Amino acid sequence: MKKVFAGLLVFVLLLTGCSTKKEEKNVSSSNIKGRYVETDVSLPEEFDKSTVLQLTKKNGMPFLYAFSSEDALTITGYQMNNDGSWTEDTPEWLQSDSLLKAYLYEPEVFEDTNGNQFLYYLDIEEDSYKANLFRSTDGTTYDTISPEGWNELYPESDNYYITPRKVTVMEDGTLAALFSDGEISFYDKVNFLKQKSITGQYYVETILTAADKSLILGQTDNHENLVSIDIYDTTTYNKTSYPYQSDFKGYTSTYFDINDKKEMALCDTGGIHVLEEGTSTWQTIVDGTLTSLSMSTMWTMGFVSSSDSNYYILYNSKNGCSLMKYSYDKSVDTVPSTELTIYSLKESATLRQAAAVFHKTYPDVKINFTIAMTDDEYRKADRTAKEDYIRALNTELLAGNGPDILVLNELPADSFVEKGVLTDISDIIQPMIDKGELYPDIMKNYIKDDKIYYVPARFNLQLLCARTPNAQDLSTLEDLADYAVNHMDKTLFGSMALEDFITTFAPYITNKILNNDGKINKEKLVSELETLKSIGDNIGIIDEYTGDDKYMNHPLNLTDKIELNLSKCGGFNDAIFPIGIVELIKGSYTVFENSFTSSCELGINQASKNQELAKEFISLVLSEKIQKDDFYDGFSINKKGLILNSQEDRSNYALATGITTEDGKDMVYTFEALNKEQMEQLIQNCSKTSNRIVKDEPLLETLKEETKEFFQGNLSAEETADIIINKANVYLSE
Repeated sequence: MKKVFAGLLVFVLLLTGCSTKKEEKNVSSSNIKGRYVETDVSLPEEFDKSTVLQLTKKNGMPFLYAFSSEDALTITGYQMNNDGSWTEDTPEWLQSDSLLKAYLYEPEVFEDTNGNQFLYYLDIEEDSYKANLFRSTDGTTYDTISPEGWNELYPESDNYYITPRKVTVMEDGTLAALFSDGEISFYDKVNFLKQKSITGQYYVETILTAADKSLILGQTDNHENLVSIDIYDTTTYNKTSYPYQSDFKGYTSTYFDINDKKEMALCDTGGIHVLEEGTSTWQTIVDGTLTSLSMSTMWTMGFVSSSDSNYYILYNSKNGCSLMKYSYDKSVDTVPSTELTIYSLKESATLRQAAAVFHKTYPDVKINFTIAMTDDEYRKADRTAKEDYIRALNTELLAGNGPDILVLNELPADSFVEKGVLTDISDIIQPMIDKGELYPDIMKNYIKDDKIYYVPARFNLQLLCARTPNAQDLSTLEDLADYAVNHMDKTLFGSMALEDFITTFAPYITNKILNNDGKINKEKLVSELETLKSIGDNIGIIDEYTGDDKYMNHPLNLTDKIELNLSKCGGFNDAIFPIGIVELIKGSYTVFENSFTSSCELGINQASKNQELAKEFISLVLSEKIQKDDFYDGFSINKKGLILNSQEDRSNYALATGITTEDGKDMVYTFEALNKEQMEQLIQNCSKTSNRIVKDEPLLETLKEETKEFFQGNLSAEETADIIINKANVYLSE
């Protein structure tokens, strides 16, 4: 069964209990001892890595159910003993050959306090889920259960069934079911008729727990942030809410349990958080940045707060499942003795992964991130908002303070170099270039007077996708201008407002119009303005969007509405859609202007007291160990890392998108993962790309403000160039 994604899940790592926008620096003392540490727990020897696991709890200790479909569908249970060993403990009824006849999707075993056991799983029929529920009251035989309304078609639907996303059982045998729209329904234990439904909130399927006569759920807001733990008394259906302030999207990695002390515990990518009975404030007892919780390559599958005062988390990764134990060690420092700080305007999955891996090598080092803006804030931020953060950072740096490592995207990196803020790191980077580990044509952009002050960890290709078979003939702005003049009868990109036009095309001229002294060359600017106007005249620059004009320049519209599209491509999975469209229309693509943009440029603060440690961290970020994985934030700068990433098994990945045609018909396009030939072509493009594109925001703002009359034909290119130069050179000289 292929995993079909309609979009990409982004796990933002600014979490409750650990941080809001900024993670405060911890003051460490070697005299203060004791914290929870992570250790790997051996899984049962019989466990096959291809098996689906469920982590639950029995007798207060972790219990694993393994669902295997190697030869025949089987279920095996394993009880963890107090010494960490495993004993097979599979209920007889789950071993029945007659039980399982369909493909198990998201299977789960659960039981009530009377020992009645249930198995719930989904199977898929023509892209729709159907529910399967079985119950055993004696551990030997079982019945098929069909609660009221399940597997009926939704109103006005031909193939979507009413199917719970998750099911549990209350103390008295009442069933509780959570549906995809957030509805909670309760069914009596005899005839399984619906007793009551709770609607109006959105509850997530990873948090659905029965405790005595209460049902515990996790509620999210409209932005997919977990906002509270709600407890319903099922005798009165009154609700008690315990606020949980989360400012990240990622509830799918949030799991819940309640232990013998009636403490509620949550795990998410920020750590493990506990709410003691009778209190209202969540306490973070495990810092996620020091554990596998913050690793983008580890996906949480289950969580247990056990009777031995430990916590257990089940993870999945491309290397299979693993179980981690979090136990209190009174001999280790409460806070790692050394702190390495990283500043970035926005989140970076690559750096989060590297930080978790780094801590495993350097357990006495705590990496603290200062993230200026949440993802939502970053998307909405204008130039002024970002400059406020940059100005504050600049003041700190010039005073000889600031973080150890800087993520320099959208920061004035070259100005930092000139002011002596950044450290020369050529001693660690040049050997990697000489050995052929990093792409040399990309790295040439970062060498200045034989010194390297900052380096890209990831980069994006700028793809021009076309309905024609010869996109390589349209690989420059000049090519596009010529094509536009000769194809005035065709819709190239669709109409654009001036702001979007400049944002799309002007970055390709900024490197061409500057002299060696950093000032604008008028002759070159005039030439580039005329080139842009040739393209703009065909595109049709408009004052404001009407209807769907704003969404015209989208790869999907290559199927019938536009001829060309420019797309940023940040990895093999990110390339599935644009290259899939190109294959669908029998078109072609090229790397426009042979260009790339960096998504993670790293430099070290000259004032850092942890220079060598910071270099060690950057070396790790650039290594195969980190670069071999895809975090949807760019291609790997490490050549071998990119090749290893291309060799990852993507056979179970696909991407689907739906559109409604002008005549009202719904169409769904499904694109398979890239094949070997397509990935090799992308690797070749990565090896050839050399033109670093920097979106100089102040210069782009000037172009947006001062070119309107030019594109409307009211000013000449020369007149417009004079206006731009007078305004922009003031900024460029600062």
